[in-house]
Amino acid sequence: ENDFFFSTYGISLDPLAQFAIVFAALVHDVDHTGVPNAQLIKENEDLGSRYKNRTVAEQNSIHIALSVLMEPKFENLRL
Repeated sequence: ENDFFFSTYGISLDPLAQFAIVFAALVHDVDHTGVPNAQLIKENEDLGSRYKNRTVAEQNSIHIALSVLMEPKFENLRL
């Protein structure tokens, strides 16, 4: 069992780490339109200005994901 713990970096026994990995996988590129950030900024000035024209798609994905996570129906998933 000790070898299993180290071969999985302890993730297999850590529910919070498991949740974080699944959550990250689910929210990766949420609402991404498939265009590079530079194009996204040109096409959507409001979105670009909201995130100061830096990693716009990525920050938007995180914003949407955290907004959903903060809904009352997901209260049990928050610490």
